[in-house]
Amino acid sequence: MHGYGKIAEIDLSSGKIDVREPDERLAYDFIGGRGWAAHLIFKHLDEIVHGTHPSNVLVVATGPLAATGFLGGCKTTFAAISPQTDLYGDSSVGGYFGYMMRKAGFDALIIRGRASEPSYLLVEDGRIEVVEAPELRKLNSKEVDEKLRGEYGRNCSIASIGIAGEKMVNYASINVDWGLKERRHSQAGRTGMGAVMGSKNLKAIVAKGSGEVEVADPERLREVNKRLIREVKSSNMYENWMKYGTNMTLEWANTVEALPTLNFQKTTFEYADEISGQAVYNSQLYVSACANCIIPCGHVVRSDEEVATVDYENLGMLGSNLGLKSLSEVAKANYLCDYYGLDTISTGSVIAFMMECFQRGLLTKDDVGFELSWGDAETVYQLIRLIAERRGFGTLMALGVKALARYVKKGSEKFAMHVKGLEISAYDHRAAPAMALSYATCDIGAHHNRSWAITYDVEAGRTSYGRDKAEKVIYLQHMRPLFDMLGVCRLYWVELGIDPNIYAEAYSAVVGKEFILED
Repeated sequence: MHGYGKIAEIDLSSGKIDVREPDERLAYDFIGGRGWAAHLIFKHLDEIVHGTHPSNVLVVATGPLAATGFLGGCKTTFAAISPQTDLYGDSSVGGYFGYMMRKAGFDALIIRGRASEPSYLLVEDGRIEVVEAPELRKLNSKEVDEKLRGEYGRNCSIASIGIAGEKMVNYASINVDWGLKERRHSQAGRTGMGAVMGSKNLKAIVAKGSGEVEVADPERLREVNKRLIREVKSSNMYENWMKYGTNMTLEWANTVEALPTLNFQKTTFEYADEISGQAVYNSQLYVSACANCIIPCGHVVRSDEEVATVDYENLGMLGSNLGLKSLSEVAKANYLCDYYGLDTISTGSVIAFMMECFQRGLLTKDDVGFELSWGDAETVYQLIRLIAERRGFGTLMALGVKALARYVKKGSEKFAMHVKGLEISAYDHRAAPAMALSYATCDIGAHHNRSWAITYDVEAGRTSYGRDKAEKVIYLQHMRPLFDMLGVCRLYWVELGIDPNIYAEAYSAVVGKEFILED
């Protein structure tokens, strides 16, 4: 089939690897990416298990538009039963990993079992190898990347976990490509996919490819791509996205009173200007982009002697939500989360929950070992380290706010900000009925990327209820998965208003069969 690569099934316990071509039903009914991931997990999983059980199945899948040269074709989905929810979970990541995996000839990896030693997968030009690497034990994500890149060079992409993944912190993340200025440093942050990798003794996946994706109609794809580029550059939002990326959302969220502040107790932050998109722009060292993208939305700022790529969710959940008043403080917290391999959204929520428990007298210094107070950056850094290493009270914090609230009790469940065990993203939804419905009905828990309906709440009236808002949420929940399935970034559609029919045209050109958006 045009447009599709191979599927590999890897059993880390036995070392057995099976490689096959996808069949037409899988290809055309589930498209790729998130669609393939969900289908393959439930096809290969014998029973629902806890996310860190070795029999859990981890699927890494990209989509048919990735690595074709089509604009935004860079996305990869990591999916498994989530340690946070004990339900299906996934996380989408940009950067170069999906691009390089496709060039190596693979669209999906199905990973089961547990390696006897810390190991990594090498995915290179049509072959896959499980490589034992005990020297990677106890290394953090940045160190793993540096060590493997020293062996395989700059022309590869590395998805790696840190100590948090190795220690199976429920919300451990996966990092993609540290330290390359020309590439956006990205994370598969949500639902604990780093913990799933850690449970399998899998420290990294290295993708390195020199092949090309076989496109059915290259000329048609080029023409569709040129049209998309023209539309993107003519958008009145293009320059703003080039300049600020997602960070400009902070000013908007503060203005419309949706900014998480002090564990969502407030919806505006007195020091918002200090951690705003403009503040990031004024301080940034450089910007970086994902594969096949003309909008470098990775804004890199100084964090002590290191650098961190900051986004709105980091600014909101590690900044205003914790009362941190300066960009440098938020950037350092962001860097530490990435270094250890922690989801910034869940980490910010867990620490904020702890701080509110102290504020209300539900926890004391005797419980935790030291005082907690809003805006104390050094305490935030200390808690991040304790969580990642599962030391002291960090052992409990590593379980997430749902489990923490069950431990603390005393009514703390009322301000444990989660849905289904997944901590809420950086949008207050109490006066936003559509966003509240989005969180409540999201398959993986409270994640904004499934249905970012809060803008519609603001446009249509914050306190209004009705069928129109429900229909908007349903539309977004049906529309947004398409981009993860195709392996493309949704930014052009979401933020620049690009007609989504263009993606059906591109898919048709790649696979050589005619599809319309409704298909």
